[in-house]
Amino acid sequence: MAISGDHSPSVAGSVVFLTVLAFVTYSLRVYCRVTRRSWSTEDWIMTVGLIPFCVLVAGCLGGAFNGIGIHAWRLQKPVNERYQAEGQKFFLIFEVGYCAAIIPIKLSISWMLIRIAEGRMAYIYVQYAVIALFTVMNVIALIFILINCIPVQAAWDTSLLEKGGHCQPAHVLTDVYYATTAVNIATDWITALMPVPLLWNVQLNRNSKVAVMGLMSLGIFASLSACIRLKYTINLTNQTDYLFAVSDVLIWGFAENAIGMTVGNIATLRPIFRSFFDRTVRRTGYSSGSRSRSGPSRLASGYELSQHGRGGGSVVGKSGEHDRDVRGGYGMNTVTEIRGTNSGDEGSLSDGDSQKRIFAAGSKVDGRGRGKASADIMVSRQVDITYER
Repeated sequence: MAISGDHSPSVAGSVVFLTVLAFVTYSLRVYCRVTRRSWSTEDWIMTVGLIPFCVLVAGCLGGAFNGIGIHAWRLQKPVNERYQAEGQKFFLIFEVGYCAAIIPIKLSISWMLIRIAEGRMAYIYVQYAVIALFTVMNVIALIFILINCIPVQAAWDTSLLEKGGHCQPAHVLTDVYYATTAVNIATDWITALMPVPLLWNVQLNRNSKVAVMGLMSLGIFASLSACIRLKYTINLTNQTDYLFAVSDVLIWGFAENAIGMTVGNIATLRPIFRSFFDRTVRRTGYSSGSRSRSGPSRLASGYELSQHGRGGGSVVGKSGEHDRDVRGGYGMNTVTEIRGTNSGDEGSLSDGDSQKRIFAAGSKVDGRGRGKASADIMVSRQVDITYER
């Protein structure tokens, strides 16, 4: 059984959308890191964070169908009375999940910045201070939420209050929320803006530098969710329509965690974005005045030579064939990639350097000091050219 209406569909829809977004970006993160063999500490931290995040999702979705977002006058009907207690129980699960999930999510992002800092101790100490601040504050909030009512069940079972149970006044919990939210906002902004001075003097071209700063500064969006939630925190003191009032607290509290996880994942996806951008540029086309001719090549076994040009048209030639002549001016930008299936080597070199490297790698000496030739060679050359008629 479930109850729906009023604000609960908005709660459920928001949670489902942000959950899908978080898990899709996490899956892309795993794919990107595993395929490139770059799995590191921050990836393990984010993976551990999935456990409390799933608890948070369960609390929010369960609450959306069990009273959170429903007006009190509907919950007072005899058939709906049980949803009052169920809604308060799921809201407690949300509170616990929020504090437990936000710590590893923020820690993963901070640890990434520490790794990028590479010995610049001023930035590292700042991040250690940030980590200590949000960890201590959220742990304190988590402990307080669990002991706010004694026994814990008194948070949703009012009959226990008549049997000696006790709960803190509502304004006390509200004050804890304000303090926790303020700390999370401050640390979010420090973490989001830190990539700017950190990468300012790094030897990257301007476009790459702006892209990296932009990706890692997306944490501002998570901070904006916390700022909006701050506006609705006062609803925790609502005594007449509690479950309807706290629905906005739940939506924006969940958004803060889900967007934080999404941002942390997106910051690791630059290789995917770069690959997509390179393919887009290749289809769009660039030109530089040079010709290329495909001819027979002598390569080491297990290597593949692939030449990719960037242009509007394309001419593909097999070994021993010449490129088609094109009237008018034309240009070509050739990039040679070498992949060694035996050695695991991979790089991007000019034509001359790549051939030298391949010939050197392909030179084998037998036991009598004589060179051995390699066989079973696959050579593919693709030259993209642009031209004007």
